[in-house]
Amino acid sequence: MRVVIIFPHVGYCTGWRPHLATEVKNGSTYHIAQALTYLYSIARHYTPDAWVVDFNFGTYEENMRRVLDHRPDAVLISSTVNSYDSTRQIALDMSRRSPAKLFVGGPAVSSNHFLRPDLLKLEADCEFVVTNRDIFAWAKQVFGRADDLKFRTFRPDNSWIGETYAPEVRDKIRYTVVTSIGCTYKCTFCLNPMVYKINYKDPEILRDEVRYLQTEYGADAVSVADPFFFMRQQHADEMMDVLSEAGIAWSQQTCLVTLTDENLDRMAETGCHSVLVGIENFTSKEINKPVEVESFEDRLQYAAARGISIKPSFISGLLDIDYEADLGQIDYIRSIISRGLVPNYHIQSNIYTPYIPDARDRLLDIPFRFWGVMPVTAQDEDHWKRNLHLCDMIYESVFPETAQRYQEVRAEYLDILDRQETMWLSHRPVPPVPPEKRIHLLTSGKVRV
Repeated sequence: MRVVIIFPHVGYCTGWRPHLATEVKNGSTYHIAQALTYLYSIARHYTPDAWVVDFNFGTYEENMRRVLDHRPDAVLISSTVNSYDSTRQIALDMSRRSPAKLFVGGPAVSSNHFLRPDLLKLEADCEFVVTNRDIFAWAKQVFGRADDLKFRTFRPDNSWIGETYAPEVRDKIRYTVVTSIGCTYKCTFCLNPMVYKINYKDPEILRDEVRYLQTEYGADAVSVADPFFFMRQQHADEMMDVLSEAGIAWSQQTCLVTLTDENLDRMAETGCHSVLVGIENFTSKEINKPVEVESFEDRLQYAAARGISIKPSFISGLLDIDYEADLGQIDYIRSIISRGLVPNYHIQSNIYTPYIPDARDRLLDIPFRFWGVMPVTAQDEDHWKRNLHLCDMIYESVFPETAQRYQEVRAEYLDILDRQETMWLSHRPVPPVPPEKRIHLLTSGKVRV
C-alpha cells in the first residue's frame, strides 16, 4: 500500500511571531510539526511505501505534483484548524486528480468532528480520523488493522526529514522530539488534556532518536515538544540526563510552578536554553494552572542568570475576562518589554481562539487562516469590536514592527466580513458540556451535535 501524509499550509499562523506569515520566509522559526514523525513512523510500520509532503515549503503545484508522483493508494491530511482552508483545497484537488482514498485527521478533526461537524465540510469524499486517547488507532481505518503499539517503546523513524526537506531547508528548521503526551492540567481551551492519554517515552528511545538527528542531519539543538515537560519529575530528570549525555542544546515547554530553583539549575546544567511558559492570563479561571505576576518575574530573573530564556505565552479575550482586565494585561506585557525582562520576540500574545467547541462561543463566518490571528468569536457585534481593538492593541503595543503586515491582514479580514450579509457563521449549536467533563468526551462520540 502506498501512503502519502500531507501537512497543509497553516495560513497566517506560520512561525512563532508575529503569526502573520503567508509562507515560511524565516526557517529559523519553523518547528517541524511533531505529529509528522509519528504519522510517518506508524505508516512505515505497516508499509515501506510512505512519504510526507509539507505544503508550507515550495509552491502549491510543486507539492501537489510530488503527492501525485508517488501514485498513492491512500492520502492522509493532518490538519490543524488554522490549516483547514488549505486542507479543503488539497482534498478537492486530490479528489479530481487521483483515485487515492482520502483521510482527514489532526487537531481540527479531533476537536470538531462530533460537536462542530459543520465546520469540517469538504467538497470531496473522505473519511475523518478522530484521535481519542490512542495516537496509533488511526491505522485501523487506513490499513485495516491495528497492531499493539505502545508510545513508550515505539521507535520514531526520522528518515522522512531527509526525504521531505532539501538540505538548504534543513539548515534552518528546528528539530522536534516528543517525550510525553497528554497533560495533567485541564485548561478548558486546550486539546492536549481533552484527547491524549498520558504516556511517557523510554529514555533509550530518546537516546537513539537524538543520536540519529545529530548523525544524519547535524542537529545541534532540539525542541522538546511535550505539552508539559515536568508533568512527571522522574521522567523529566531521565530526559534531561539523555540530552546532557548527547551534548545537544534543547528547549521545552512547561508551566510556571515547575520552574523551581532546582529544575532551572538542572536545565542550565544539561544545556536547556529556552522554555515556553503558558501564562495565558493571570486572572482567568479558564486556566487550570497557577500563575502569579510576582512569581513570573522572579522566575524570569532566576532563569536569565543561568542563561535560560523564559518565553511567555499570553491570551486576550478569554470568555471569563472583562475588557478592562484584558487591556491591563496588554499594558503589563508592554511593561515587561520596556523594563527589559523579556524581548518582544520571545513573547507569544494572541486573541482567544475557540479551538475547543464551547457552547458559549458564537463563531464569525471567516476563513480558518485568520484563526489565532484575528477575532473569530464574539457574543455580539459590540463584543466583536472590543476583541478587534484588543488585537489592534497587541500588534501596536507588543509587535509594532509588524504594523504594516497586520494592517494588510486586518483589511482583508474586514473586507470579507463587509461582503457578507451577516458576520455570523451558521452551524448547529454546540451541546453544553461542563469543562470538568470534557476530558476524552469531546472525541469519544458519546456526545454529538
